[in-house]
Amino acid sequence: MANLGGVDISRGVQGANVLAGGDEKSGIIIEAVAASGLALDTVKAIYSVADAKLLGIDEAFDSDNDIVAFRHISEFYRNAKPGTELFVMLVAQDTGMEAIFIADNTSKARKMIIDANGVIRQIAVAVNPTVADVIVDGLTDDCQAAIPLAQSFYEWAYENYMPCQVFLEGRAYAGTASSVQDLRAITNVVAYKVSVNIGQDWNYAENLSGQQQKYADVGTMLGVTALATVSQNIGENESFNLTDGNKSIWLIPALSNHITNKAQFSDLQTLENKGYIFGLEYTGLAGVRLNNDHVCAPIVIDSEGNINEHTIAYGRTHDKAVRLLRTAYLPKVKTTQPVVPETGYLPAGVVKYFDAIGDDVFARMATRGEITYGKATTDPTSDLIVAKILKVGFAIVPYGTVGEIQGSINLKKSV
Repeated sequence: MANLGGVDISRGVQGANVLAGGDEKSGIIIEAVAASGLALDTVKAIYSVADAKLLGIDEAFDSDNDIVAFRHISEFYRNAKPGTELFVMLVAQDTGMEAIFIADNTSKARKMIIDANGVIRQIAVAVNPTVADVIVDGLTDDCQAAIPLAQSFYEWAYENYMPCQVFLEGRAYAGTASSVQDLRAITNVVAYKVSVNIGQDWNYAENLSGQQQKYADVGTMLGVTALATVSQNIGENESFNLTDGNKSIWLIPALSNHITNKAQFSDLQTLENKGYIFGLEYTGLAGVRLNNDHVCAPIVIDSEGNINEHTIAYGRTHDKAVRLLRTAYLPKVKTTQPVVPETGYLPAGVVKYFDAIGDDVFARMATRGEITYGKATTDPTSDLIVAKILKVGFAIVPYGTVGEIQGSINLKKSV
């Protein structure tokens, strides 16, 4: 019998999201006093400056308590897309970065990322000390000690399937560039997931006093990172102008010694070479950009052509691939697969099947402009009978970055 409805079109089943969003999800830990709507050591997700103000974190919160907190959040949202999820945690002043990243369950950073269900892709730490900073090789002793601890935090997060970049506020920079710590060559430390920002908006800092005048704009850096795709350098000139002339924000770049860039111009290239991040003006280009996307690690390439994650972009690309591959392969765990009777190893069809899962992840990343190429290679000798371990290797070719352009020019009589 015919259905009298004539035409019946049912609603299709919605499959998995192939847009692979979430790269913008960020967290910030700020030393402060408790806000009216946010107790200390409590993690809260917000989506706008208005949300922060509802928690009692506003301009008056900063000025009344002689801290820099709202500034970091407002700068995050000035640069990130509206509606970006930002997890905020206030911790007591003088907690110190060491306690924030300490390698045990009292770690503030661990609490934040766990409470955020592991979605945070980049986390920044800002401090508001009440005691004078102790400077060691150009940075506070607190920041120096935090670099390896922050790297250890990342390794713990990675092992628990929650990888993220870490940005430290390099407040109170001091000394000459030639004598400060080379962040890409710290003795016995390779912190390829940790970056230090020593840049500040001089006009904003000029209205502060005492300790807080030596702040660094880590909230700005976090916001730019949230806006950038994983393959983009956060210092990209074309996309990330920090200056807002209407609001008088980032008109004059400075370092966290509260001295303008122009007054220490000869030091800037050395600081760039040593892996520091700060705001920079380019002759012939209006506005201020971040100078680069450094991490606290040397540049390494091995005999097989493997490179380390020596930029933030490479680190974010790597971690996104890890997250996506885990999501793609996880449903296949504990599935039954045929094996070759004579060897117990994998037949060609199974190898191709598992290769295709990883290759599809990489193809989607390439389509989105996140990588140039990626390949999954399943080991046919994987033992699924006794060890029950499927071995798959992954290789990624990332996007490159135009760090500088070199050329020559001549006047010619004719061409």
